[in-house]
Amino acid sequence: MRNLFIPYLLFLFFSSSMMAQQVRNAASISLDGEWLFALDPVKTGERSHWFDTGFVTTGFDKVTVPHCFSVDERYAMFTGTAWYFRKFAGPVLPAGYRVFLRFDAVFYKTSVWLNGKLAGNHEGGYTPFEMEVTSLLQAKNVLTLSVNNEWDTTTIPGAKTTNTFTRTDHSQLYAWMNYGGITRPVQLVIRPDVFIQNLQVITNAGQAKGNARIRIKTFVSNLSQQPVSMPVTASVDFEGKPCNIRFKPVVVTLKENAEGTVVLEGELPATLVKYWQPDEPHLYKAKVMAGRDTFSTSFGIRTIKVEGVKLLVNGEAIRRGGCNRPLDYPGFGSLDPQEILEKDMQLIKEGNMEFSRISHYPVSEAMLHWADQHGLFIIAEAGNWQMTPQQMADPLMREKYKSQLREMMERDWNHPCIIAYSLGNEFQSQTPEGQAWVKDMRDYVRSIDSTRLITFASFNVWRDYVKQPEDEASRYVDFISANIYGNHQKILQRIHELYPDKPVYISEFGIRATKNKTEDERIAYFKKALQEIRQFDFVSGASVWSFNDYQSRYPGTDADGYRAWGLVTPERQLRGTYQIMQEEFAPVVLQAVQWKDDQMIIDVQSRADFPSCTLRNYRLQYGTTVIELKTLKPGERQQLTLPVSAKDKNGLSISIIKPGGFVVINKIFKP
Repeated sequence: MRNLFIPYLLFLFFSSSMMAQQVRNAASISLDGEWLFALDPVKTGERSHWFDTGFVTTGFDKVTVPHCFSVDERYAMFTGTAWYFRKFAGPVLPAGYRVFLRFDAVFYKTSVWLNGKLAGNHEGGYTPFEMEVTSLLQAKNVLTLSVNNEWDTTTIPGAKTTNTFTRTDHSQLYAWMNYGGITRPVQLVIRPDVFIQNLQVITNAGQAKGNARIRIKTFVSNLSQQPVSMPVTASVDFEGKPCNIRFKPVVVTLKENAEGTVVLEGELPATLVKYWQPDEPHLYKAKVMAGRDTFSTSFGIRTIKVEGVKLLVNGEAIRRGGCNRPLDYPGFGSLDPQEILEKDMQLIKEGNMEFSRISHYPVSEAMLHWADQHGLFIIAEAGNWQMTPQQMADPLMREKYKSQLREMMERDWNHPCIIAYSLGNEFQSQTPEGQAWVKDMRDYVRSIDSTRLITFASFNVWRDYVKQPEDEASRYVDFISANIYGNHQKILQRIHELYPDKPVYISEFGIRATKNKTEDERIAYFKKALQEIRQFDFVSGASVWSFNDYQSRYPGTDADGYRAWGLVTPERQLRGTYQIMQEEFAPVVLQAVQWKDDQMIIDVQSRADFPSCTLRNYRLQYGTTVIELKTLKPGERQQLTLPVSAKDKNGLSISIIKPGGFVVINKIFKP
């Protein structure tokens, strides 16, 4: 959240409805809302100078940004170029301030004109980008965008080059929709000439006496025409109260039109150290001041490491269920409105899906803030869905991928929910090009952010042609991720034989709902899969494909246009598999031991196999009665005697509730 000390007149233009999760650039003017729109199927717009200020848009359609033209019924599933037009009044800027246009996401290729002048271009559909427009700004402004959602073998995501591993009808398509448009918020951002570009907060817990070291890497830009030297200061709050950390004084010195980085370091005393974890997601707020600029961000304190076959967070092994959530909802496509997002995340959390490779592409920052605030582990993935060796070796594709990856990481690196980065999904990791990709991109990620683990979703690590670790790229990552559809026991054994010293994460498993598969058959499949997974202590997580059904053009898609892999329908109606997976993924087992006339003895056990975690501050509830459970480590149990009445014999509903009020499991017991 950015705060600028600038005249009151400027603040008259500011949006007062900025949502709490938008921690960047609070001094901004929202450009969401009504825009004009036109399709350009033959691509005449740029040749005809649609971006000129005098271009007549009379009669053009009105749309509301954020906007996905692919699901707008007027342009349903259009693929090609479309244009957006918006007029706005420019803010009154005092001397020494700059203006930037910021787009949280536009899919896929974008050109931006302001008042008839090209402001910039961008490629990539899920990450933010911005451009300075101070010199282009006027009292009355016309903002014009051309947006193209076409794909080919050079886009990410895109088609595959012809190869022997994929049929040509499959290779031309990717598995989700190319939802085009200005799909996330647009802002006009005001900054001083010397401003803070970004903060990277790095915590190092477990210092002497239980203290935590806080390092705030601060990226500063000087766009003025003279050198500057100024102090940079920082503070940290916890739950609205200052932590009184003494950061070492730092001065940033920059030449004109230059960028620089300074690091502020301080130590948080043990009495104020509260770890971020799924059941207690404690968050801090860091604020940095440099000259007239202030930048703040939330962060969490937690440790991540691999120790043998264990993936440890805060010293405790992660063993949790998860899911993949394709960004798709009827009528909204990839827009992900807040009310839909919150509903989905509530279902995911209460479904005990807390460790997820959530998507094949960067998700919205609103989702990550929800995960931060309510405690979910996320593996963040950018691009590379089934790239071919030719594509992975192509310098152009590598640079495009790096650009999208960097944009994602620089936006997301302060989110404690993200514990790992994935370098892609189901690419040919057994080839020399695939191995070079993983090694090189791993090193690239670590050069930007070395605080997370690195993995990728392999569809090859367990294949017969992988005879030894050197035959496949999983040797370069911190833990194995594998997409497994059937034969879970055999495949997991094979992976462990190859990599006996690495944890294994099942990044995809599931079964599709089709005319030939009843819901009972799907339930039986999931139960059998979990029985096999529970045999192995090296499995850290298992992520269902998928949480929801999603639209697709991929070969084999159902006649209604959806791929019905979901635990919920496109409209989020719960299928029977959701309730079953909620129980299978619950870290607690409830069993009735005895039922007498006036009392019932119930056994509460913290699972010892999979999934498992220490139960802290959990509660048992039946009727209006709430009982605090003792802390239960994996394998431990607690028996409770509950008074019951005659009416309870018709069915006594008992729930286990975790911190935050989320229902872990609910069962109905009868005598």
